[in-house]
Parts: sequence; structure tokens; C-alpha cells
Amino acid sequence: MENEHEIIAKSQSDPQYFVHHYNYYLPKIYNYVFYKVGNSNVAEDIVSDIFYQALKNISKYKDKGFFQAWLFTIARNTVISYYRKNNRETLYAYDNDTDQPDPVTVEGIVTAKESRAELLNIVASLPPNQQDALLLRYTEGLKLKEIACILNKSEGAVKQLLHRGLQNLHSELSNREKCSAVSAS
Repeated sequence: MENEHEIIAKSQSDPQYFVHHYNYYLPKIYNYVFYKVGNSNVAEDIVSDIFYQALKNISKYKDKGFFQAWLFTIARNTVISYYRKNNRETLYAYDNDTDQPDPVTVEGIVTAKESRAELLNIVASLPPNQQDALLLRYTEGLKLKEIACILNKSEGAVKQLLHRGLQNLHSELSNREKCSAVSAS
């Protein structure tokens, strides 16, 4: 993205410039929301609300170099509000119909989709802060400092969330492999 500080300043005085932020951040925000809700239609509705809220509040944004963190904070809070409104505590179960780059063989396609769906379902079973830390770090590539800002935690707390989340993922994957081995024999 061209100089983000200039675009933020222009967006604050003329909302038409916000389209630059929208075009640049839409894929990242959509991916995060989709991983949180597991349903493309719901994700699209939530993402439109996120960008509406961001545009509505762009004049209040104080540019300290954390615009991406600011957007993800809005995204996280909007997803939390969605679950509160719908009396849901857990994420949707992910299906195998999500778009992925096609592996070379039909078997590869099936295996890749099943593996991804299984991993996302395991992530969905983790505590919400661990889910957010893992998704923001490993799917969106955010820095620890940005994640700390989004989760309103220290960088040390974020490292701990990541560590525990990875431990829980490893443990659950190991348990599933053991169960698969027992049922196969």
C-alpha cells in the first residue's frame, strides 16, 4: 500500500479515500472473520459491518502506526457482538467446501480439504483468546505487538497464548491420530 499515513489523513478529511484501505485490507479481514465464523455468507455480512464501522469512525482514529491493529480490533469486537446477539459461544463446524488451491490429484484435493477442515475445527475448540492469537499470527501474519494491541494484552501474554494454543493443537492432533490408529487396527 502506498504511504498509509497519507491515505489515513486523506480518508479522515474525505471518506472517498477510504476505498484504498478497503481494497488492501478486505482479504485479510475477510479471512480472519471467515476463520472465526466458518460460513461465507455470515462472514460477508460481518465484514461489511466492520468496514462500515471503520469508515464511520476513521475521523476518530489517531495515527500511531497501528491501523491494521485498529481494523482487526473492530473485526474481533464485531465477531464477538455477532456471537452475543446469536447466543453462540462456539464457532461453526467447518465443512470441506472451502476454496483452496487445487493439489495435483483428486486424492490430494480431498486430503487437503479434510486436513484443513479438521485443523480449523480444532482451532475452533480452543479458548477464544487462543483462537484469535493463533489466527492473527499464523493466518494473517500480524506481529506480536499488533496482536497485543488487538487483544488488549501484553506481548508476553500473547506469546503465552500462542504457546498454549500450539500445545493444545498438538495435543488434540496427537489424540486424534491415536484414535485413528486404534480404529484402523
